Amino acid sequence: MTSYLRCQPEHSTYEDQHTGRTIEQLTSSPMSDLHTYYDISPWSPDGRYMVFSAANPNDVTDVHRDTFATNNGQVYLMDLETYELRLLAENAFYNTHTGAFPVWHPTKCEVFFYTAPEEVTVVDAEWSRLGQRGGKVLRKLKGGIRQISPDGKLLSWTTNDIRTDLPRGVYTMPSESDSNAEDGSELALIASTESLYEMTPNNDLFHIDQMTVGNTKWTPDARHMLVAMWIKSRPDDLSPWKSPFRRSIYIVSRDGSERRWLTFFGHHHSWTANGTKVLYSGYLTHTDEGQQDEPRLHMIDFDGKNKEVVIDHPLGGHPIASPDGSKITTWDREGVILVDLKSQSVDHIAAFGPHCDHNSHRGTHPHCLWSLDGSRILYNSAQSGRSHLYRVEAQ
Repeated sequence: MTSYLRCQPEHSTYEDQHTGRTIEQLTSSPMSDLHTYYDISPWSPDGRYMVFSAANPNDVTDVHRDTFATNNGQVYLMDLETYELRLLAENAFYNTHTGAFPVWHPTKCEVFFYTAPEEVTVVDAEWSRLGQRGGKVLRKLKGGIRQISPDGKLLSWTTNDIRTDLPRGVYTMPSESDSNAEDGSELALIASTESLYEMTPNNDLFHIDQMTVGNTKWTPDARHMLVAMWIKSRPDDLSPWKSPFRRSIYIVSRDGSERRWLTFFGHHHSWTANGTKVLYSGYLTHTDEGQQDEPRLHMIDFDGKNKEVVIDHPLGGHPIASPDGSKITTWDREGVILVDLKSQSVDHIAAFGPHCDHNSHRGTHPHCLWSLDGSRILYNSAQSGRSHLYRVEAQ
């Protein structure tokens, strides 16, 4: 591995020749950089710092499911006032889709990230305490991480056919745990795959062993979460989202006492900021015979009522609503998209350029994400030839 020492700001600005907007390029080293995901906040609880993953592109060669990966990843912090960088952790498990999946604890100065496919490490992310080799390791967890509950108490994650020692389904685990999750201690199965399968309207079209669950997303009050499902055509299917059958979203309560089917959807879902509605990508015509015509962004109420198309424009991608609910950001092959719900306008506000491969998890997904105040949008782009971090005003 070739190591690159990074501490000085890499920040620069340029005018996007396609949109005329000013773009901030936040990183520009020979490394590939990724923020985690379109619904995972990279911002510290006080908003001062941003966490992201990095890896030498020459190291990212191991095949891991439908991505390329390496055990030589790094996790960095960026001071958003000075743009100075500091190493937070080394030897992270980094993949081309979500990096090392660094996640801030919502109330503490701690960052969770992967050090192996089923091992999570927690480090002290206090800027003033970072040394040359990063932050102090606080604990390690066996299992996975998808999101930390907004109250900071629970991790949510899912098991499918890769963990045959545990019943398949949705689990929670205390975020303070340092136990070995494989022995079942401190794990709570809140929704088995079987229980979700039984309430799925089109379950007569596929066997329960074809169904996988994941992409859990907490409500802002930490009382419920969304759960999505995929349908595999075969046990080793790495593209279950391509199944002709309609996929479903479910709502599961924190303790699992409430589980219900919400809706069919196309792909990618998220809560609105107040947790009263679910935003998702869908189709005007969507059948179990594989017909997926006229992609649109939809919303549906928490109780499953008032399903609506939010704008009559062919949009999909990974939509997420702004903190005040007035706008949506997503992306297509051309660039970052901003949707104004009041004016019903759609604008491309940043272009990706010719080097981007957004159709594969082995490429670079932009994962457009709102700043805490909703004024700017962060995204990944490989327009320089490798993935870097960019930011644009959301106006």
